[in-house]
Amino acid sequence: MKTYKGLLFIFITMIGSALLWYCATPIETISELNRISHIVGGLAITGFFLVFLLSTRSKILERWFCGLEHVYKYHKYLAILSLGLVILHSQLQGMLPQKENGLETPFRELAKQLGVLAQYGFIVLIAIALLAKFLKYEQWRFIHRLLLIPYALGLYHAYFSSKYNLFQATPLAIFTAITATIGTMSALYMLSMYQDMQFKHTGKVTGIQKKGGNAVEIQFTLDQKLSYRAGQYIFIKIFQTGFEKAPHPFSISGGDGQKIFVTIKSLGDFTKEVNTKLQVGTQVAIEGPYGHLNFDKGHQKQIWIAGGIGITPFLSYLQAHPTDREIELFYTFHGPHDAIYKDFLQNYAENNTHFKVNFIDTTTMDRLTFKQYTVPVNTSIFLCGPEKMVKHFIKHFKSNYSAIDINYEAFKFK
Repeated sequence: MKTYKGLLFIFITMIGSALLWYCATPIETISELNRISHIVGGLAITGFFLVFLLSTRSKILERWFCGLEHVYKYHKYLAILSLGLVILHSQLQGMLPQKENGLETPFRELAKQLGVLAQYGFIVLIAIALLAKFLKYEQWRFIHRLLLIPYALGLYHAYFSSKYNLFQATPLAIFTAITATIGTMSALYMLSMYQDMQFKHTGKVTGIQKKGGNAVEIQFTLDQKLSYRAGQYIFIKIFQTGFEKAPHPFSISGGDGQKIFVTIKSLGDFTKEVNTKLQVGTQVAIEGPYGHLNFDKGHQKQIWIAGGIGITPFLSYLQAHPTDREIELFYTFHGPHDAIYKDFLQNYAENNTHFKVNFIDTTTMDRLTFKQYTVPVNTSIFLCGPEKMVKHFIKHFKSNYSAIDINYEAFKFK
């Protein structure tokens, strides 16, 4: 899955920022070390602009990065990089002679103190956010929202303590103003407007059916038909007392757009509540669809690899298409209770000579490795499942085949 457009966008933005700071003329003579410190600080501000922009779930950015999971990956990397640049900027400023680092006005004195606060704010909030597995999703989202505070403090610090005049109409000032505005508006959009503006499809729960020991298939009937491609996923808000208000992503496992199905496995606090407490008639709102698993664009020969609940995007395609492609599915799961839709897959294979399914129960069989399996030429591979599993197979296929078409979705949005 190619992410060149997205990476090029990040590269051009960061290089452009560095060049503008390097070529700008300071308001007074400064040392080379101070110039480097300003460049580093400017890159940090630009990096956080990109961090906030990538959080907006923009459809354009999703296409450039070939999926939200890639957008979020670079969102995370940029946050870490920008934090490192903030710390480096602070260290470089501390190395300057007192006479050059002196502050002549109350505005600069205040800007320096706010810069220190911004640095510690970024350190604390990003460190906590990186411990996502120890947090509830709603708590993690709240911490992400707080990043706007150190960002605003950092902008004040940049404008009022800089040795460059960012209030004049210079290329550097214009670039800084545009990125600061977009970054701030992106953060405010996700904070206060996103859920009201983007969740345009509403409906209600019209069916709940148990699938295995810890999964349920939920039918939603929407007020307006949702146009989606098999293999995509949506964000769902559930308006039932006691449920988190935050939207959560789930793959579409079937439906005609007016009625859609999602299958949810108990993997955390929210999904456990869905499995045990969700009621028919509950109102929902939906945003999307997202996802770049496009089976129709793959080769005639395809290998599908699904882990646990990762079977759902494949089900969506099979239920909508009596396929004439040569497809071999490897479905790995942990115990019979985890093998949802096994009967459907067996029946589909029996009635379609182009489709073959392999069931791998890791409680009684060795884990799937593909060490003894040779992938035929001109074959597309599609993977969906836990992030660790997906990364393992991507590494295996890329190290054993020089040119191979790999498409995947992985379970991780924090």
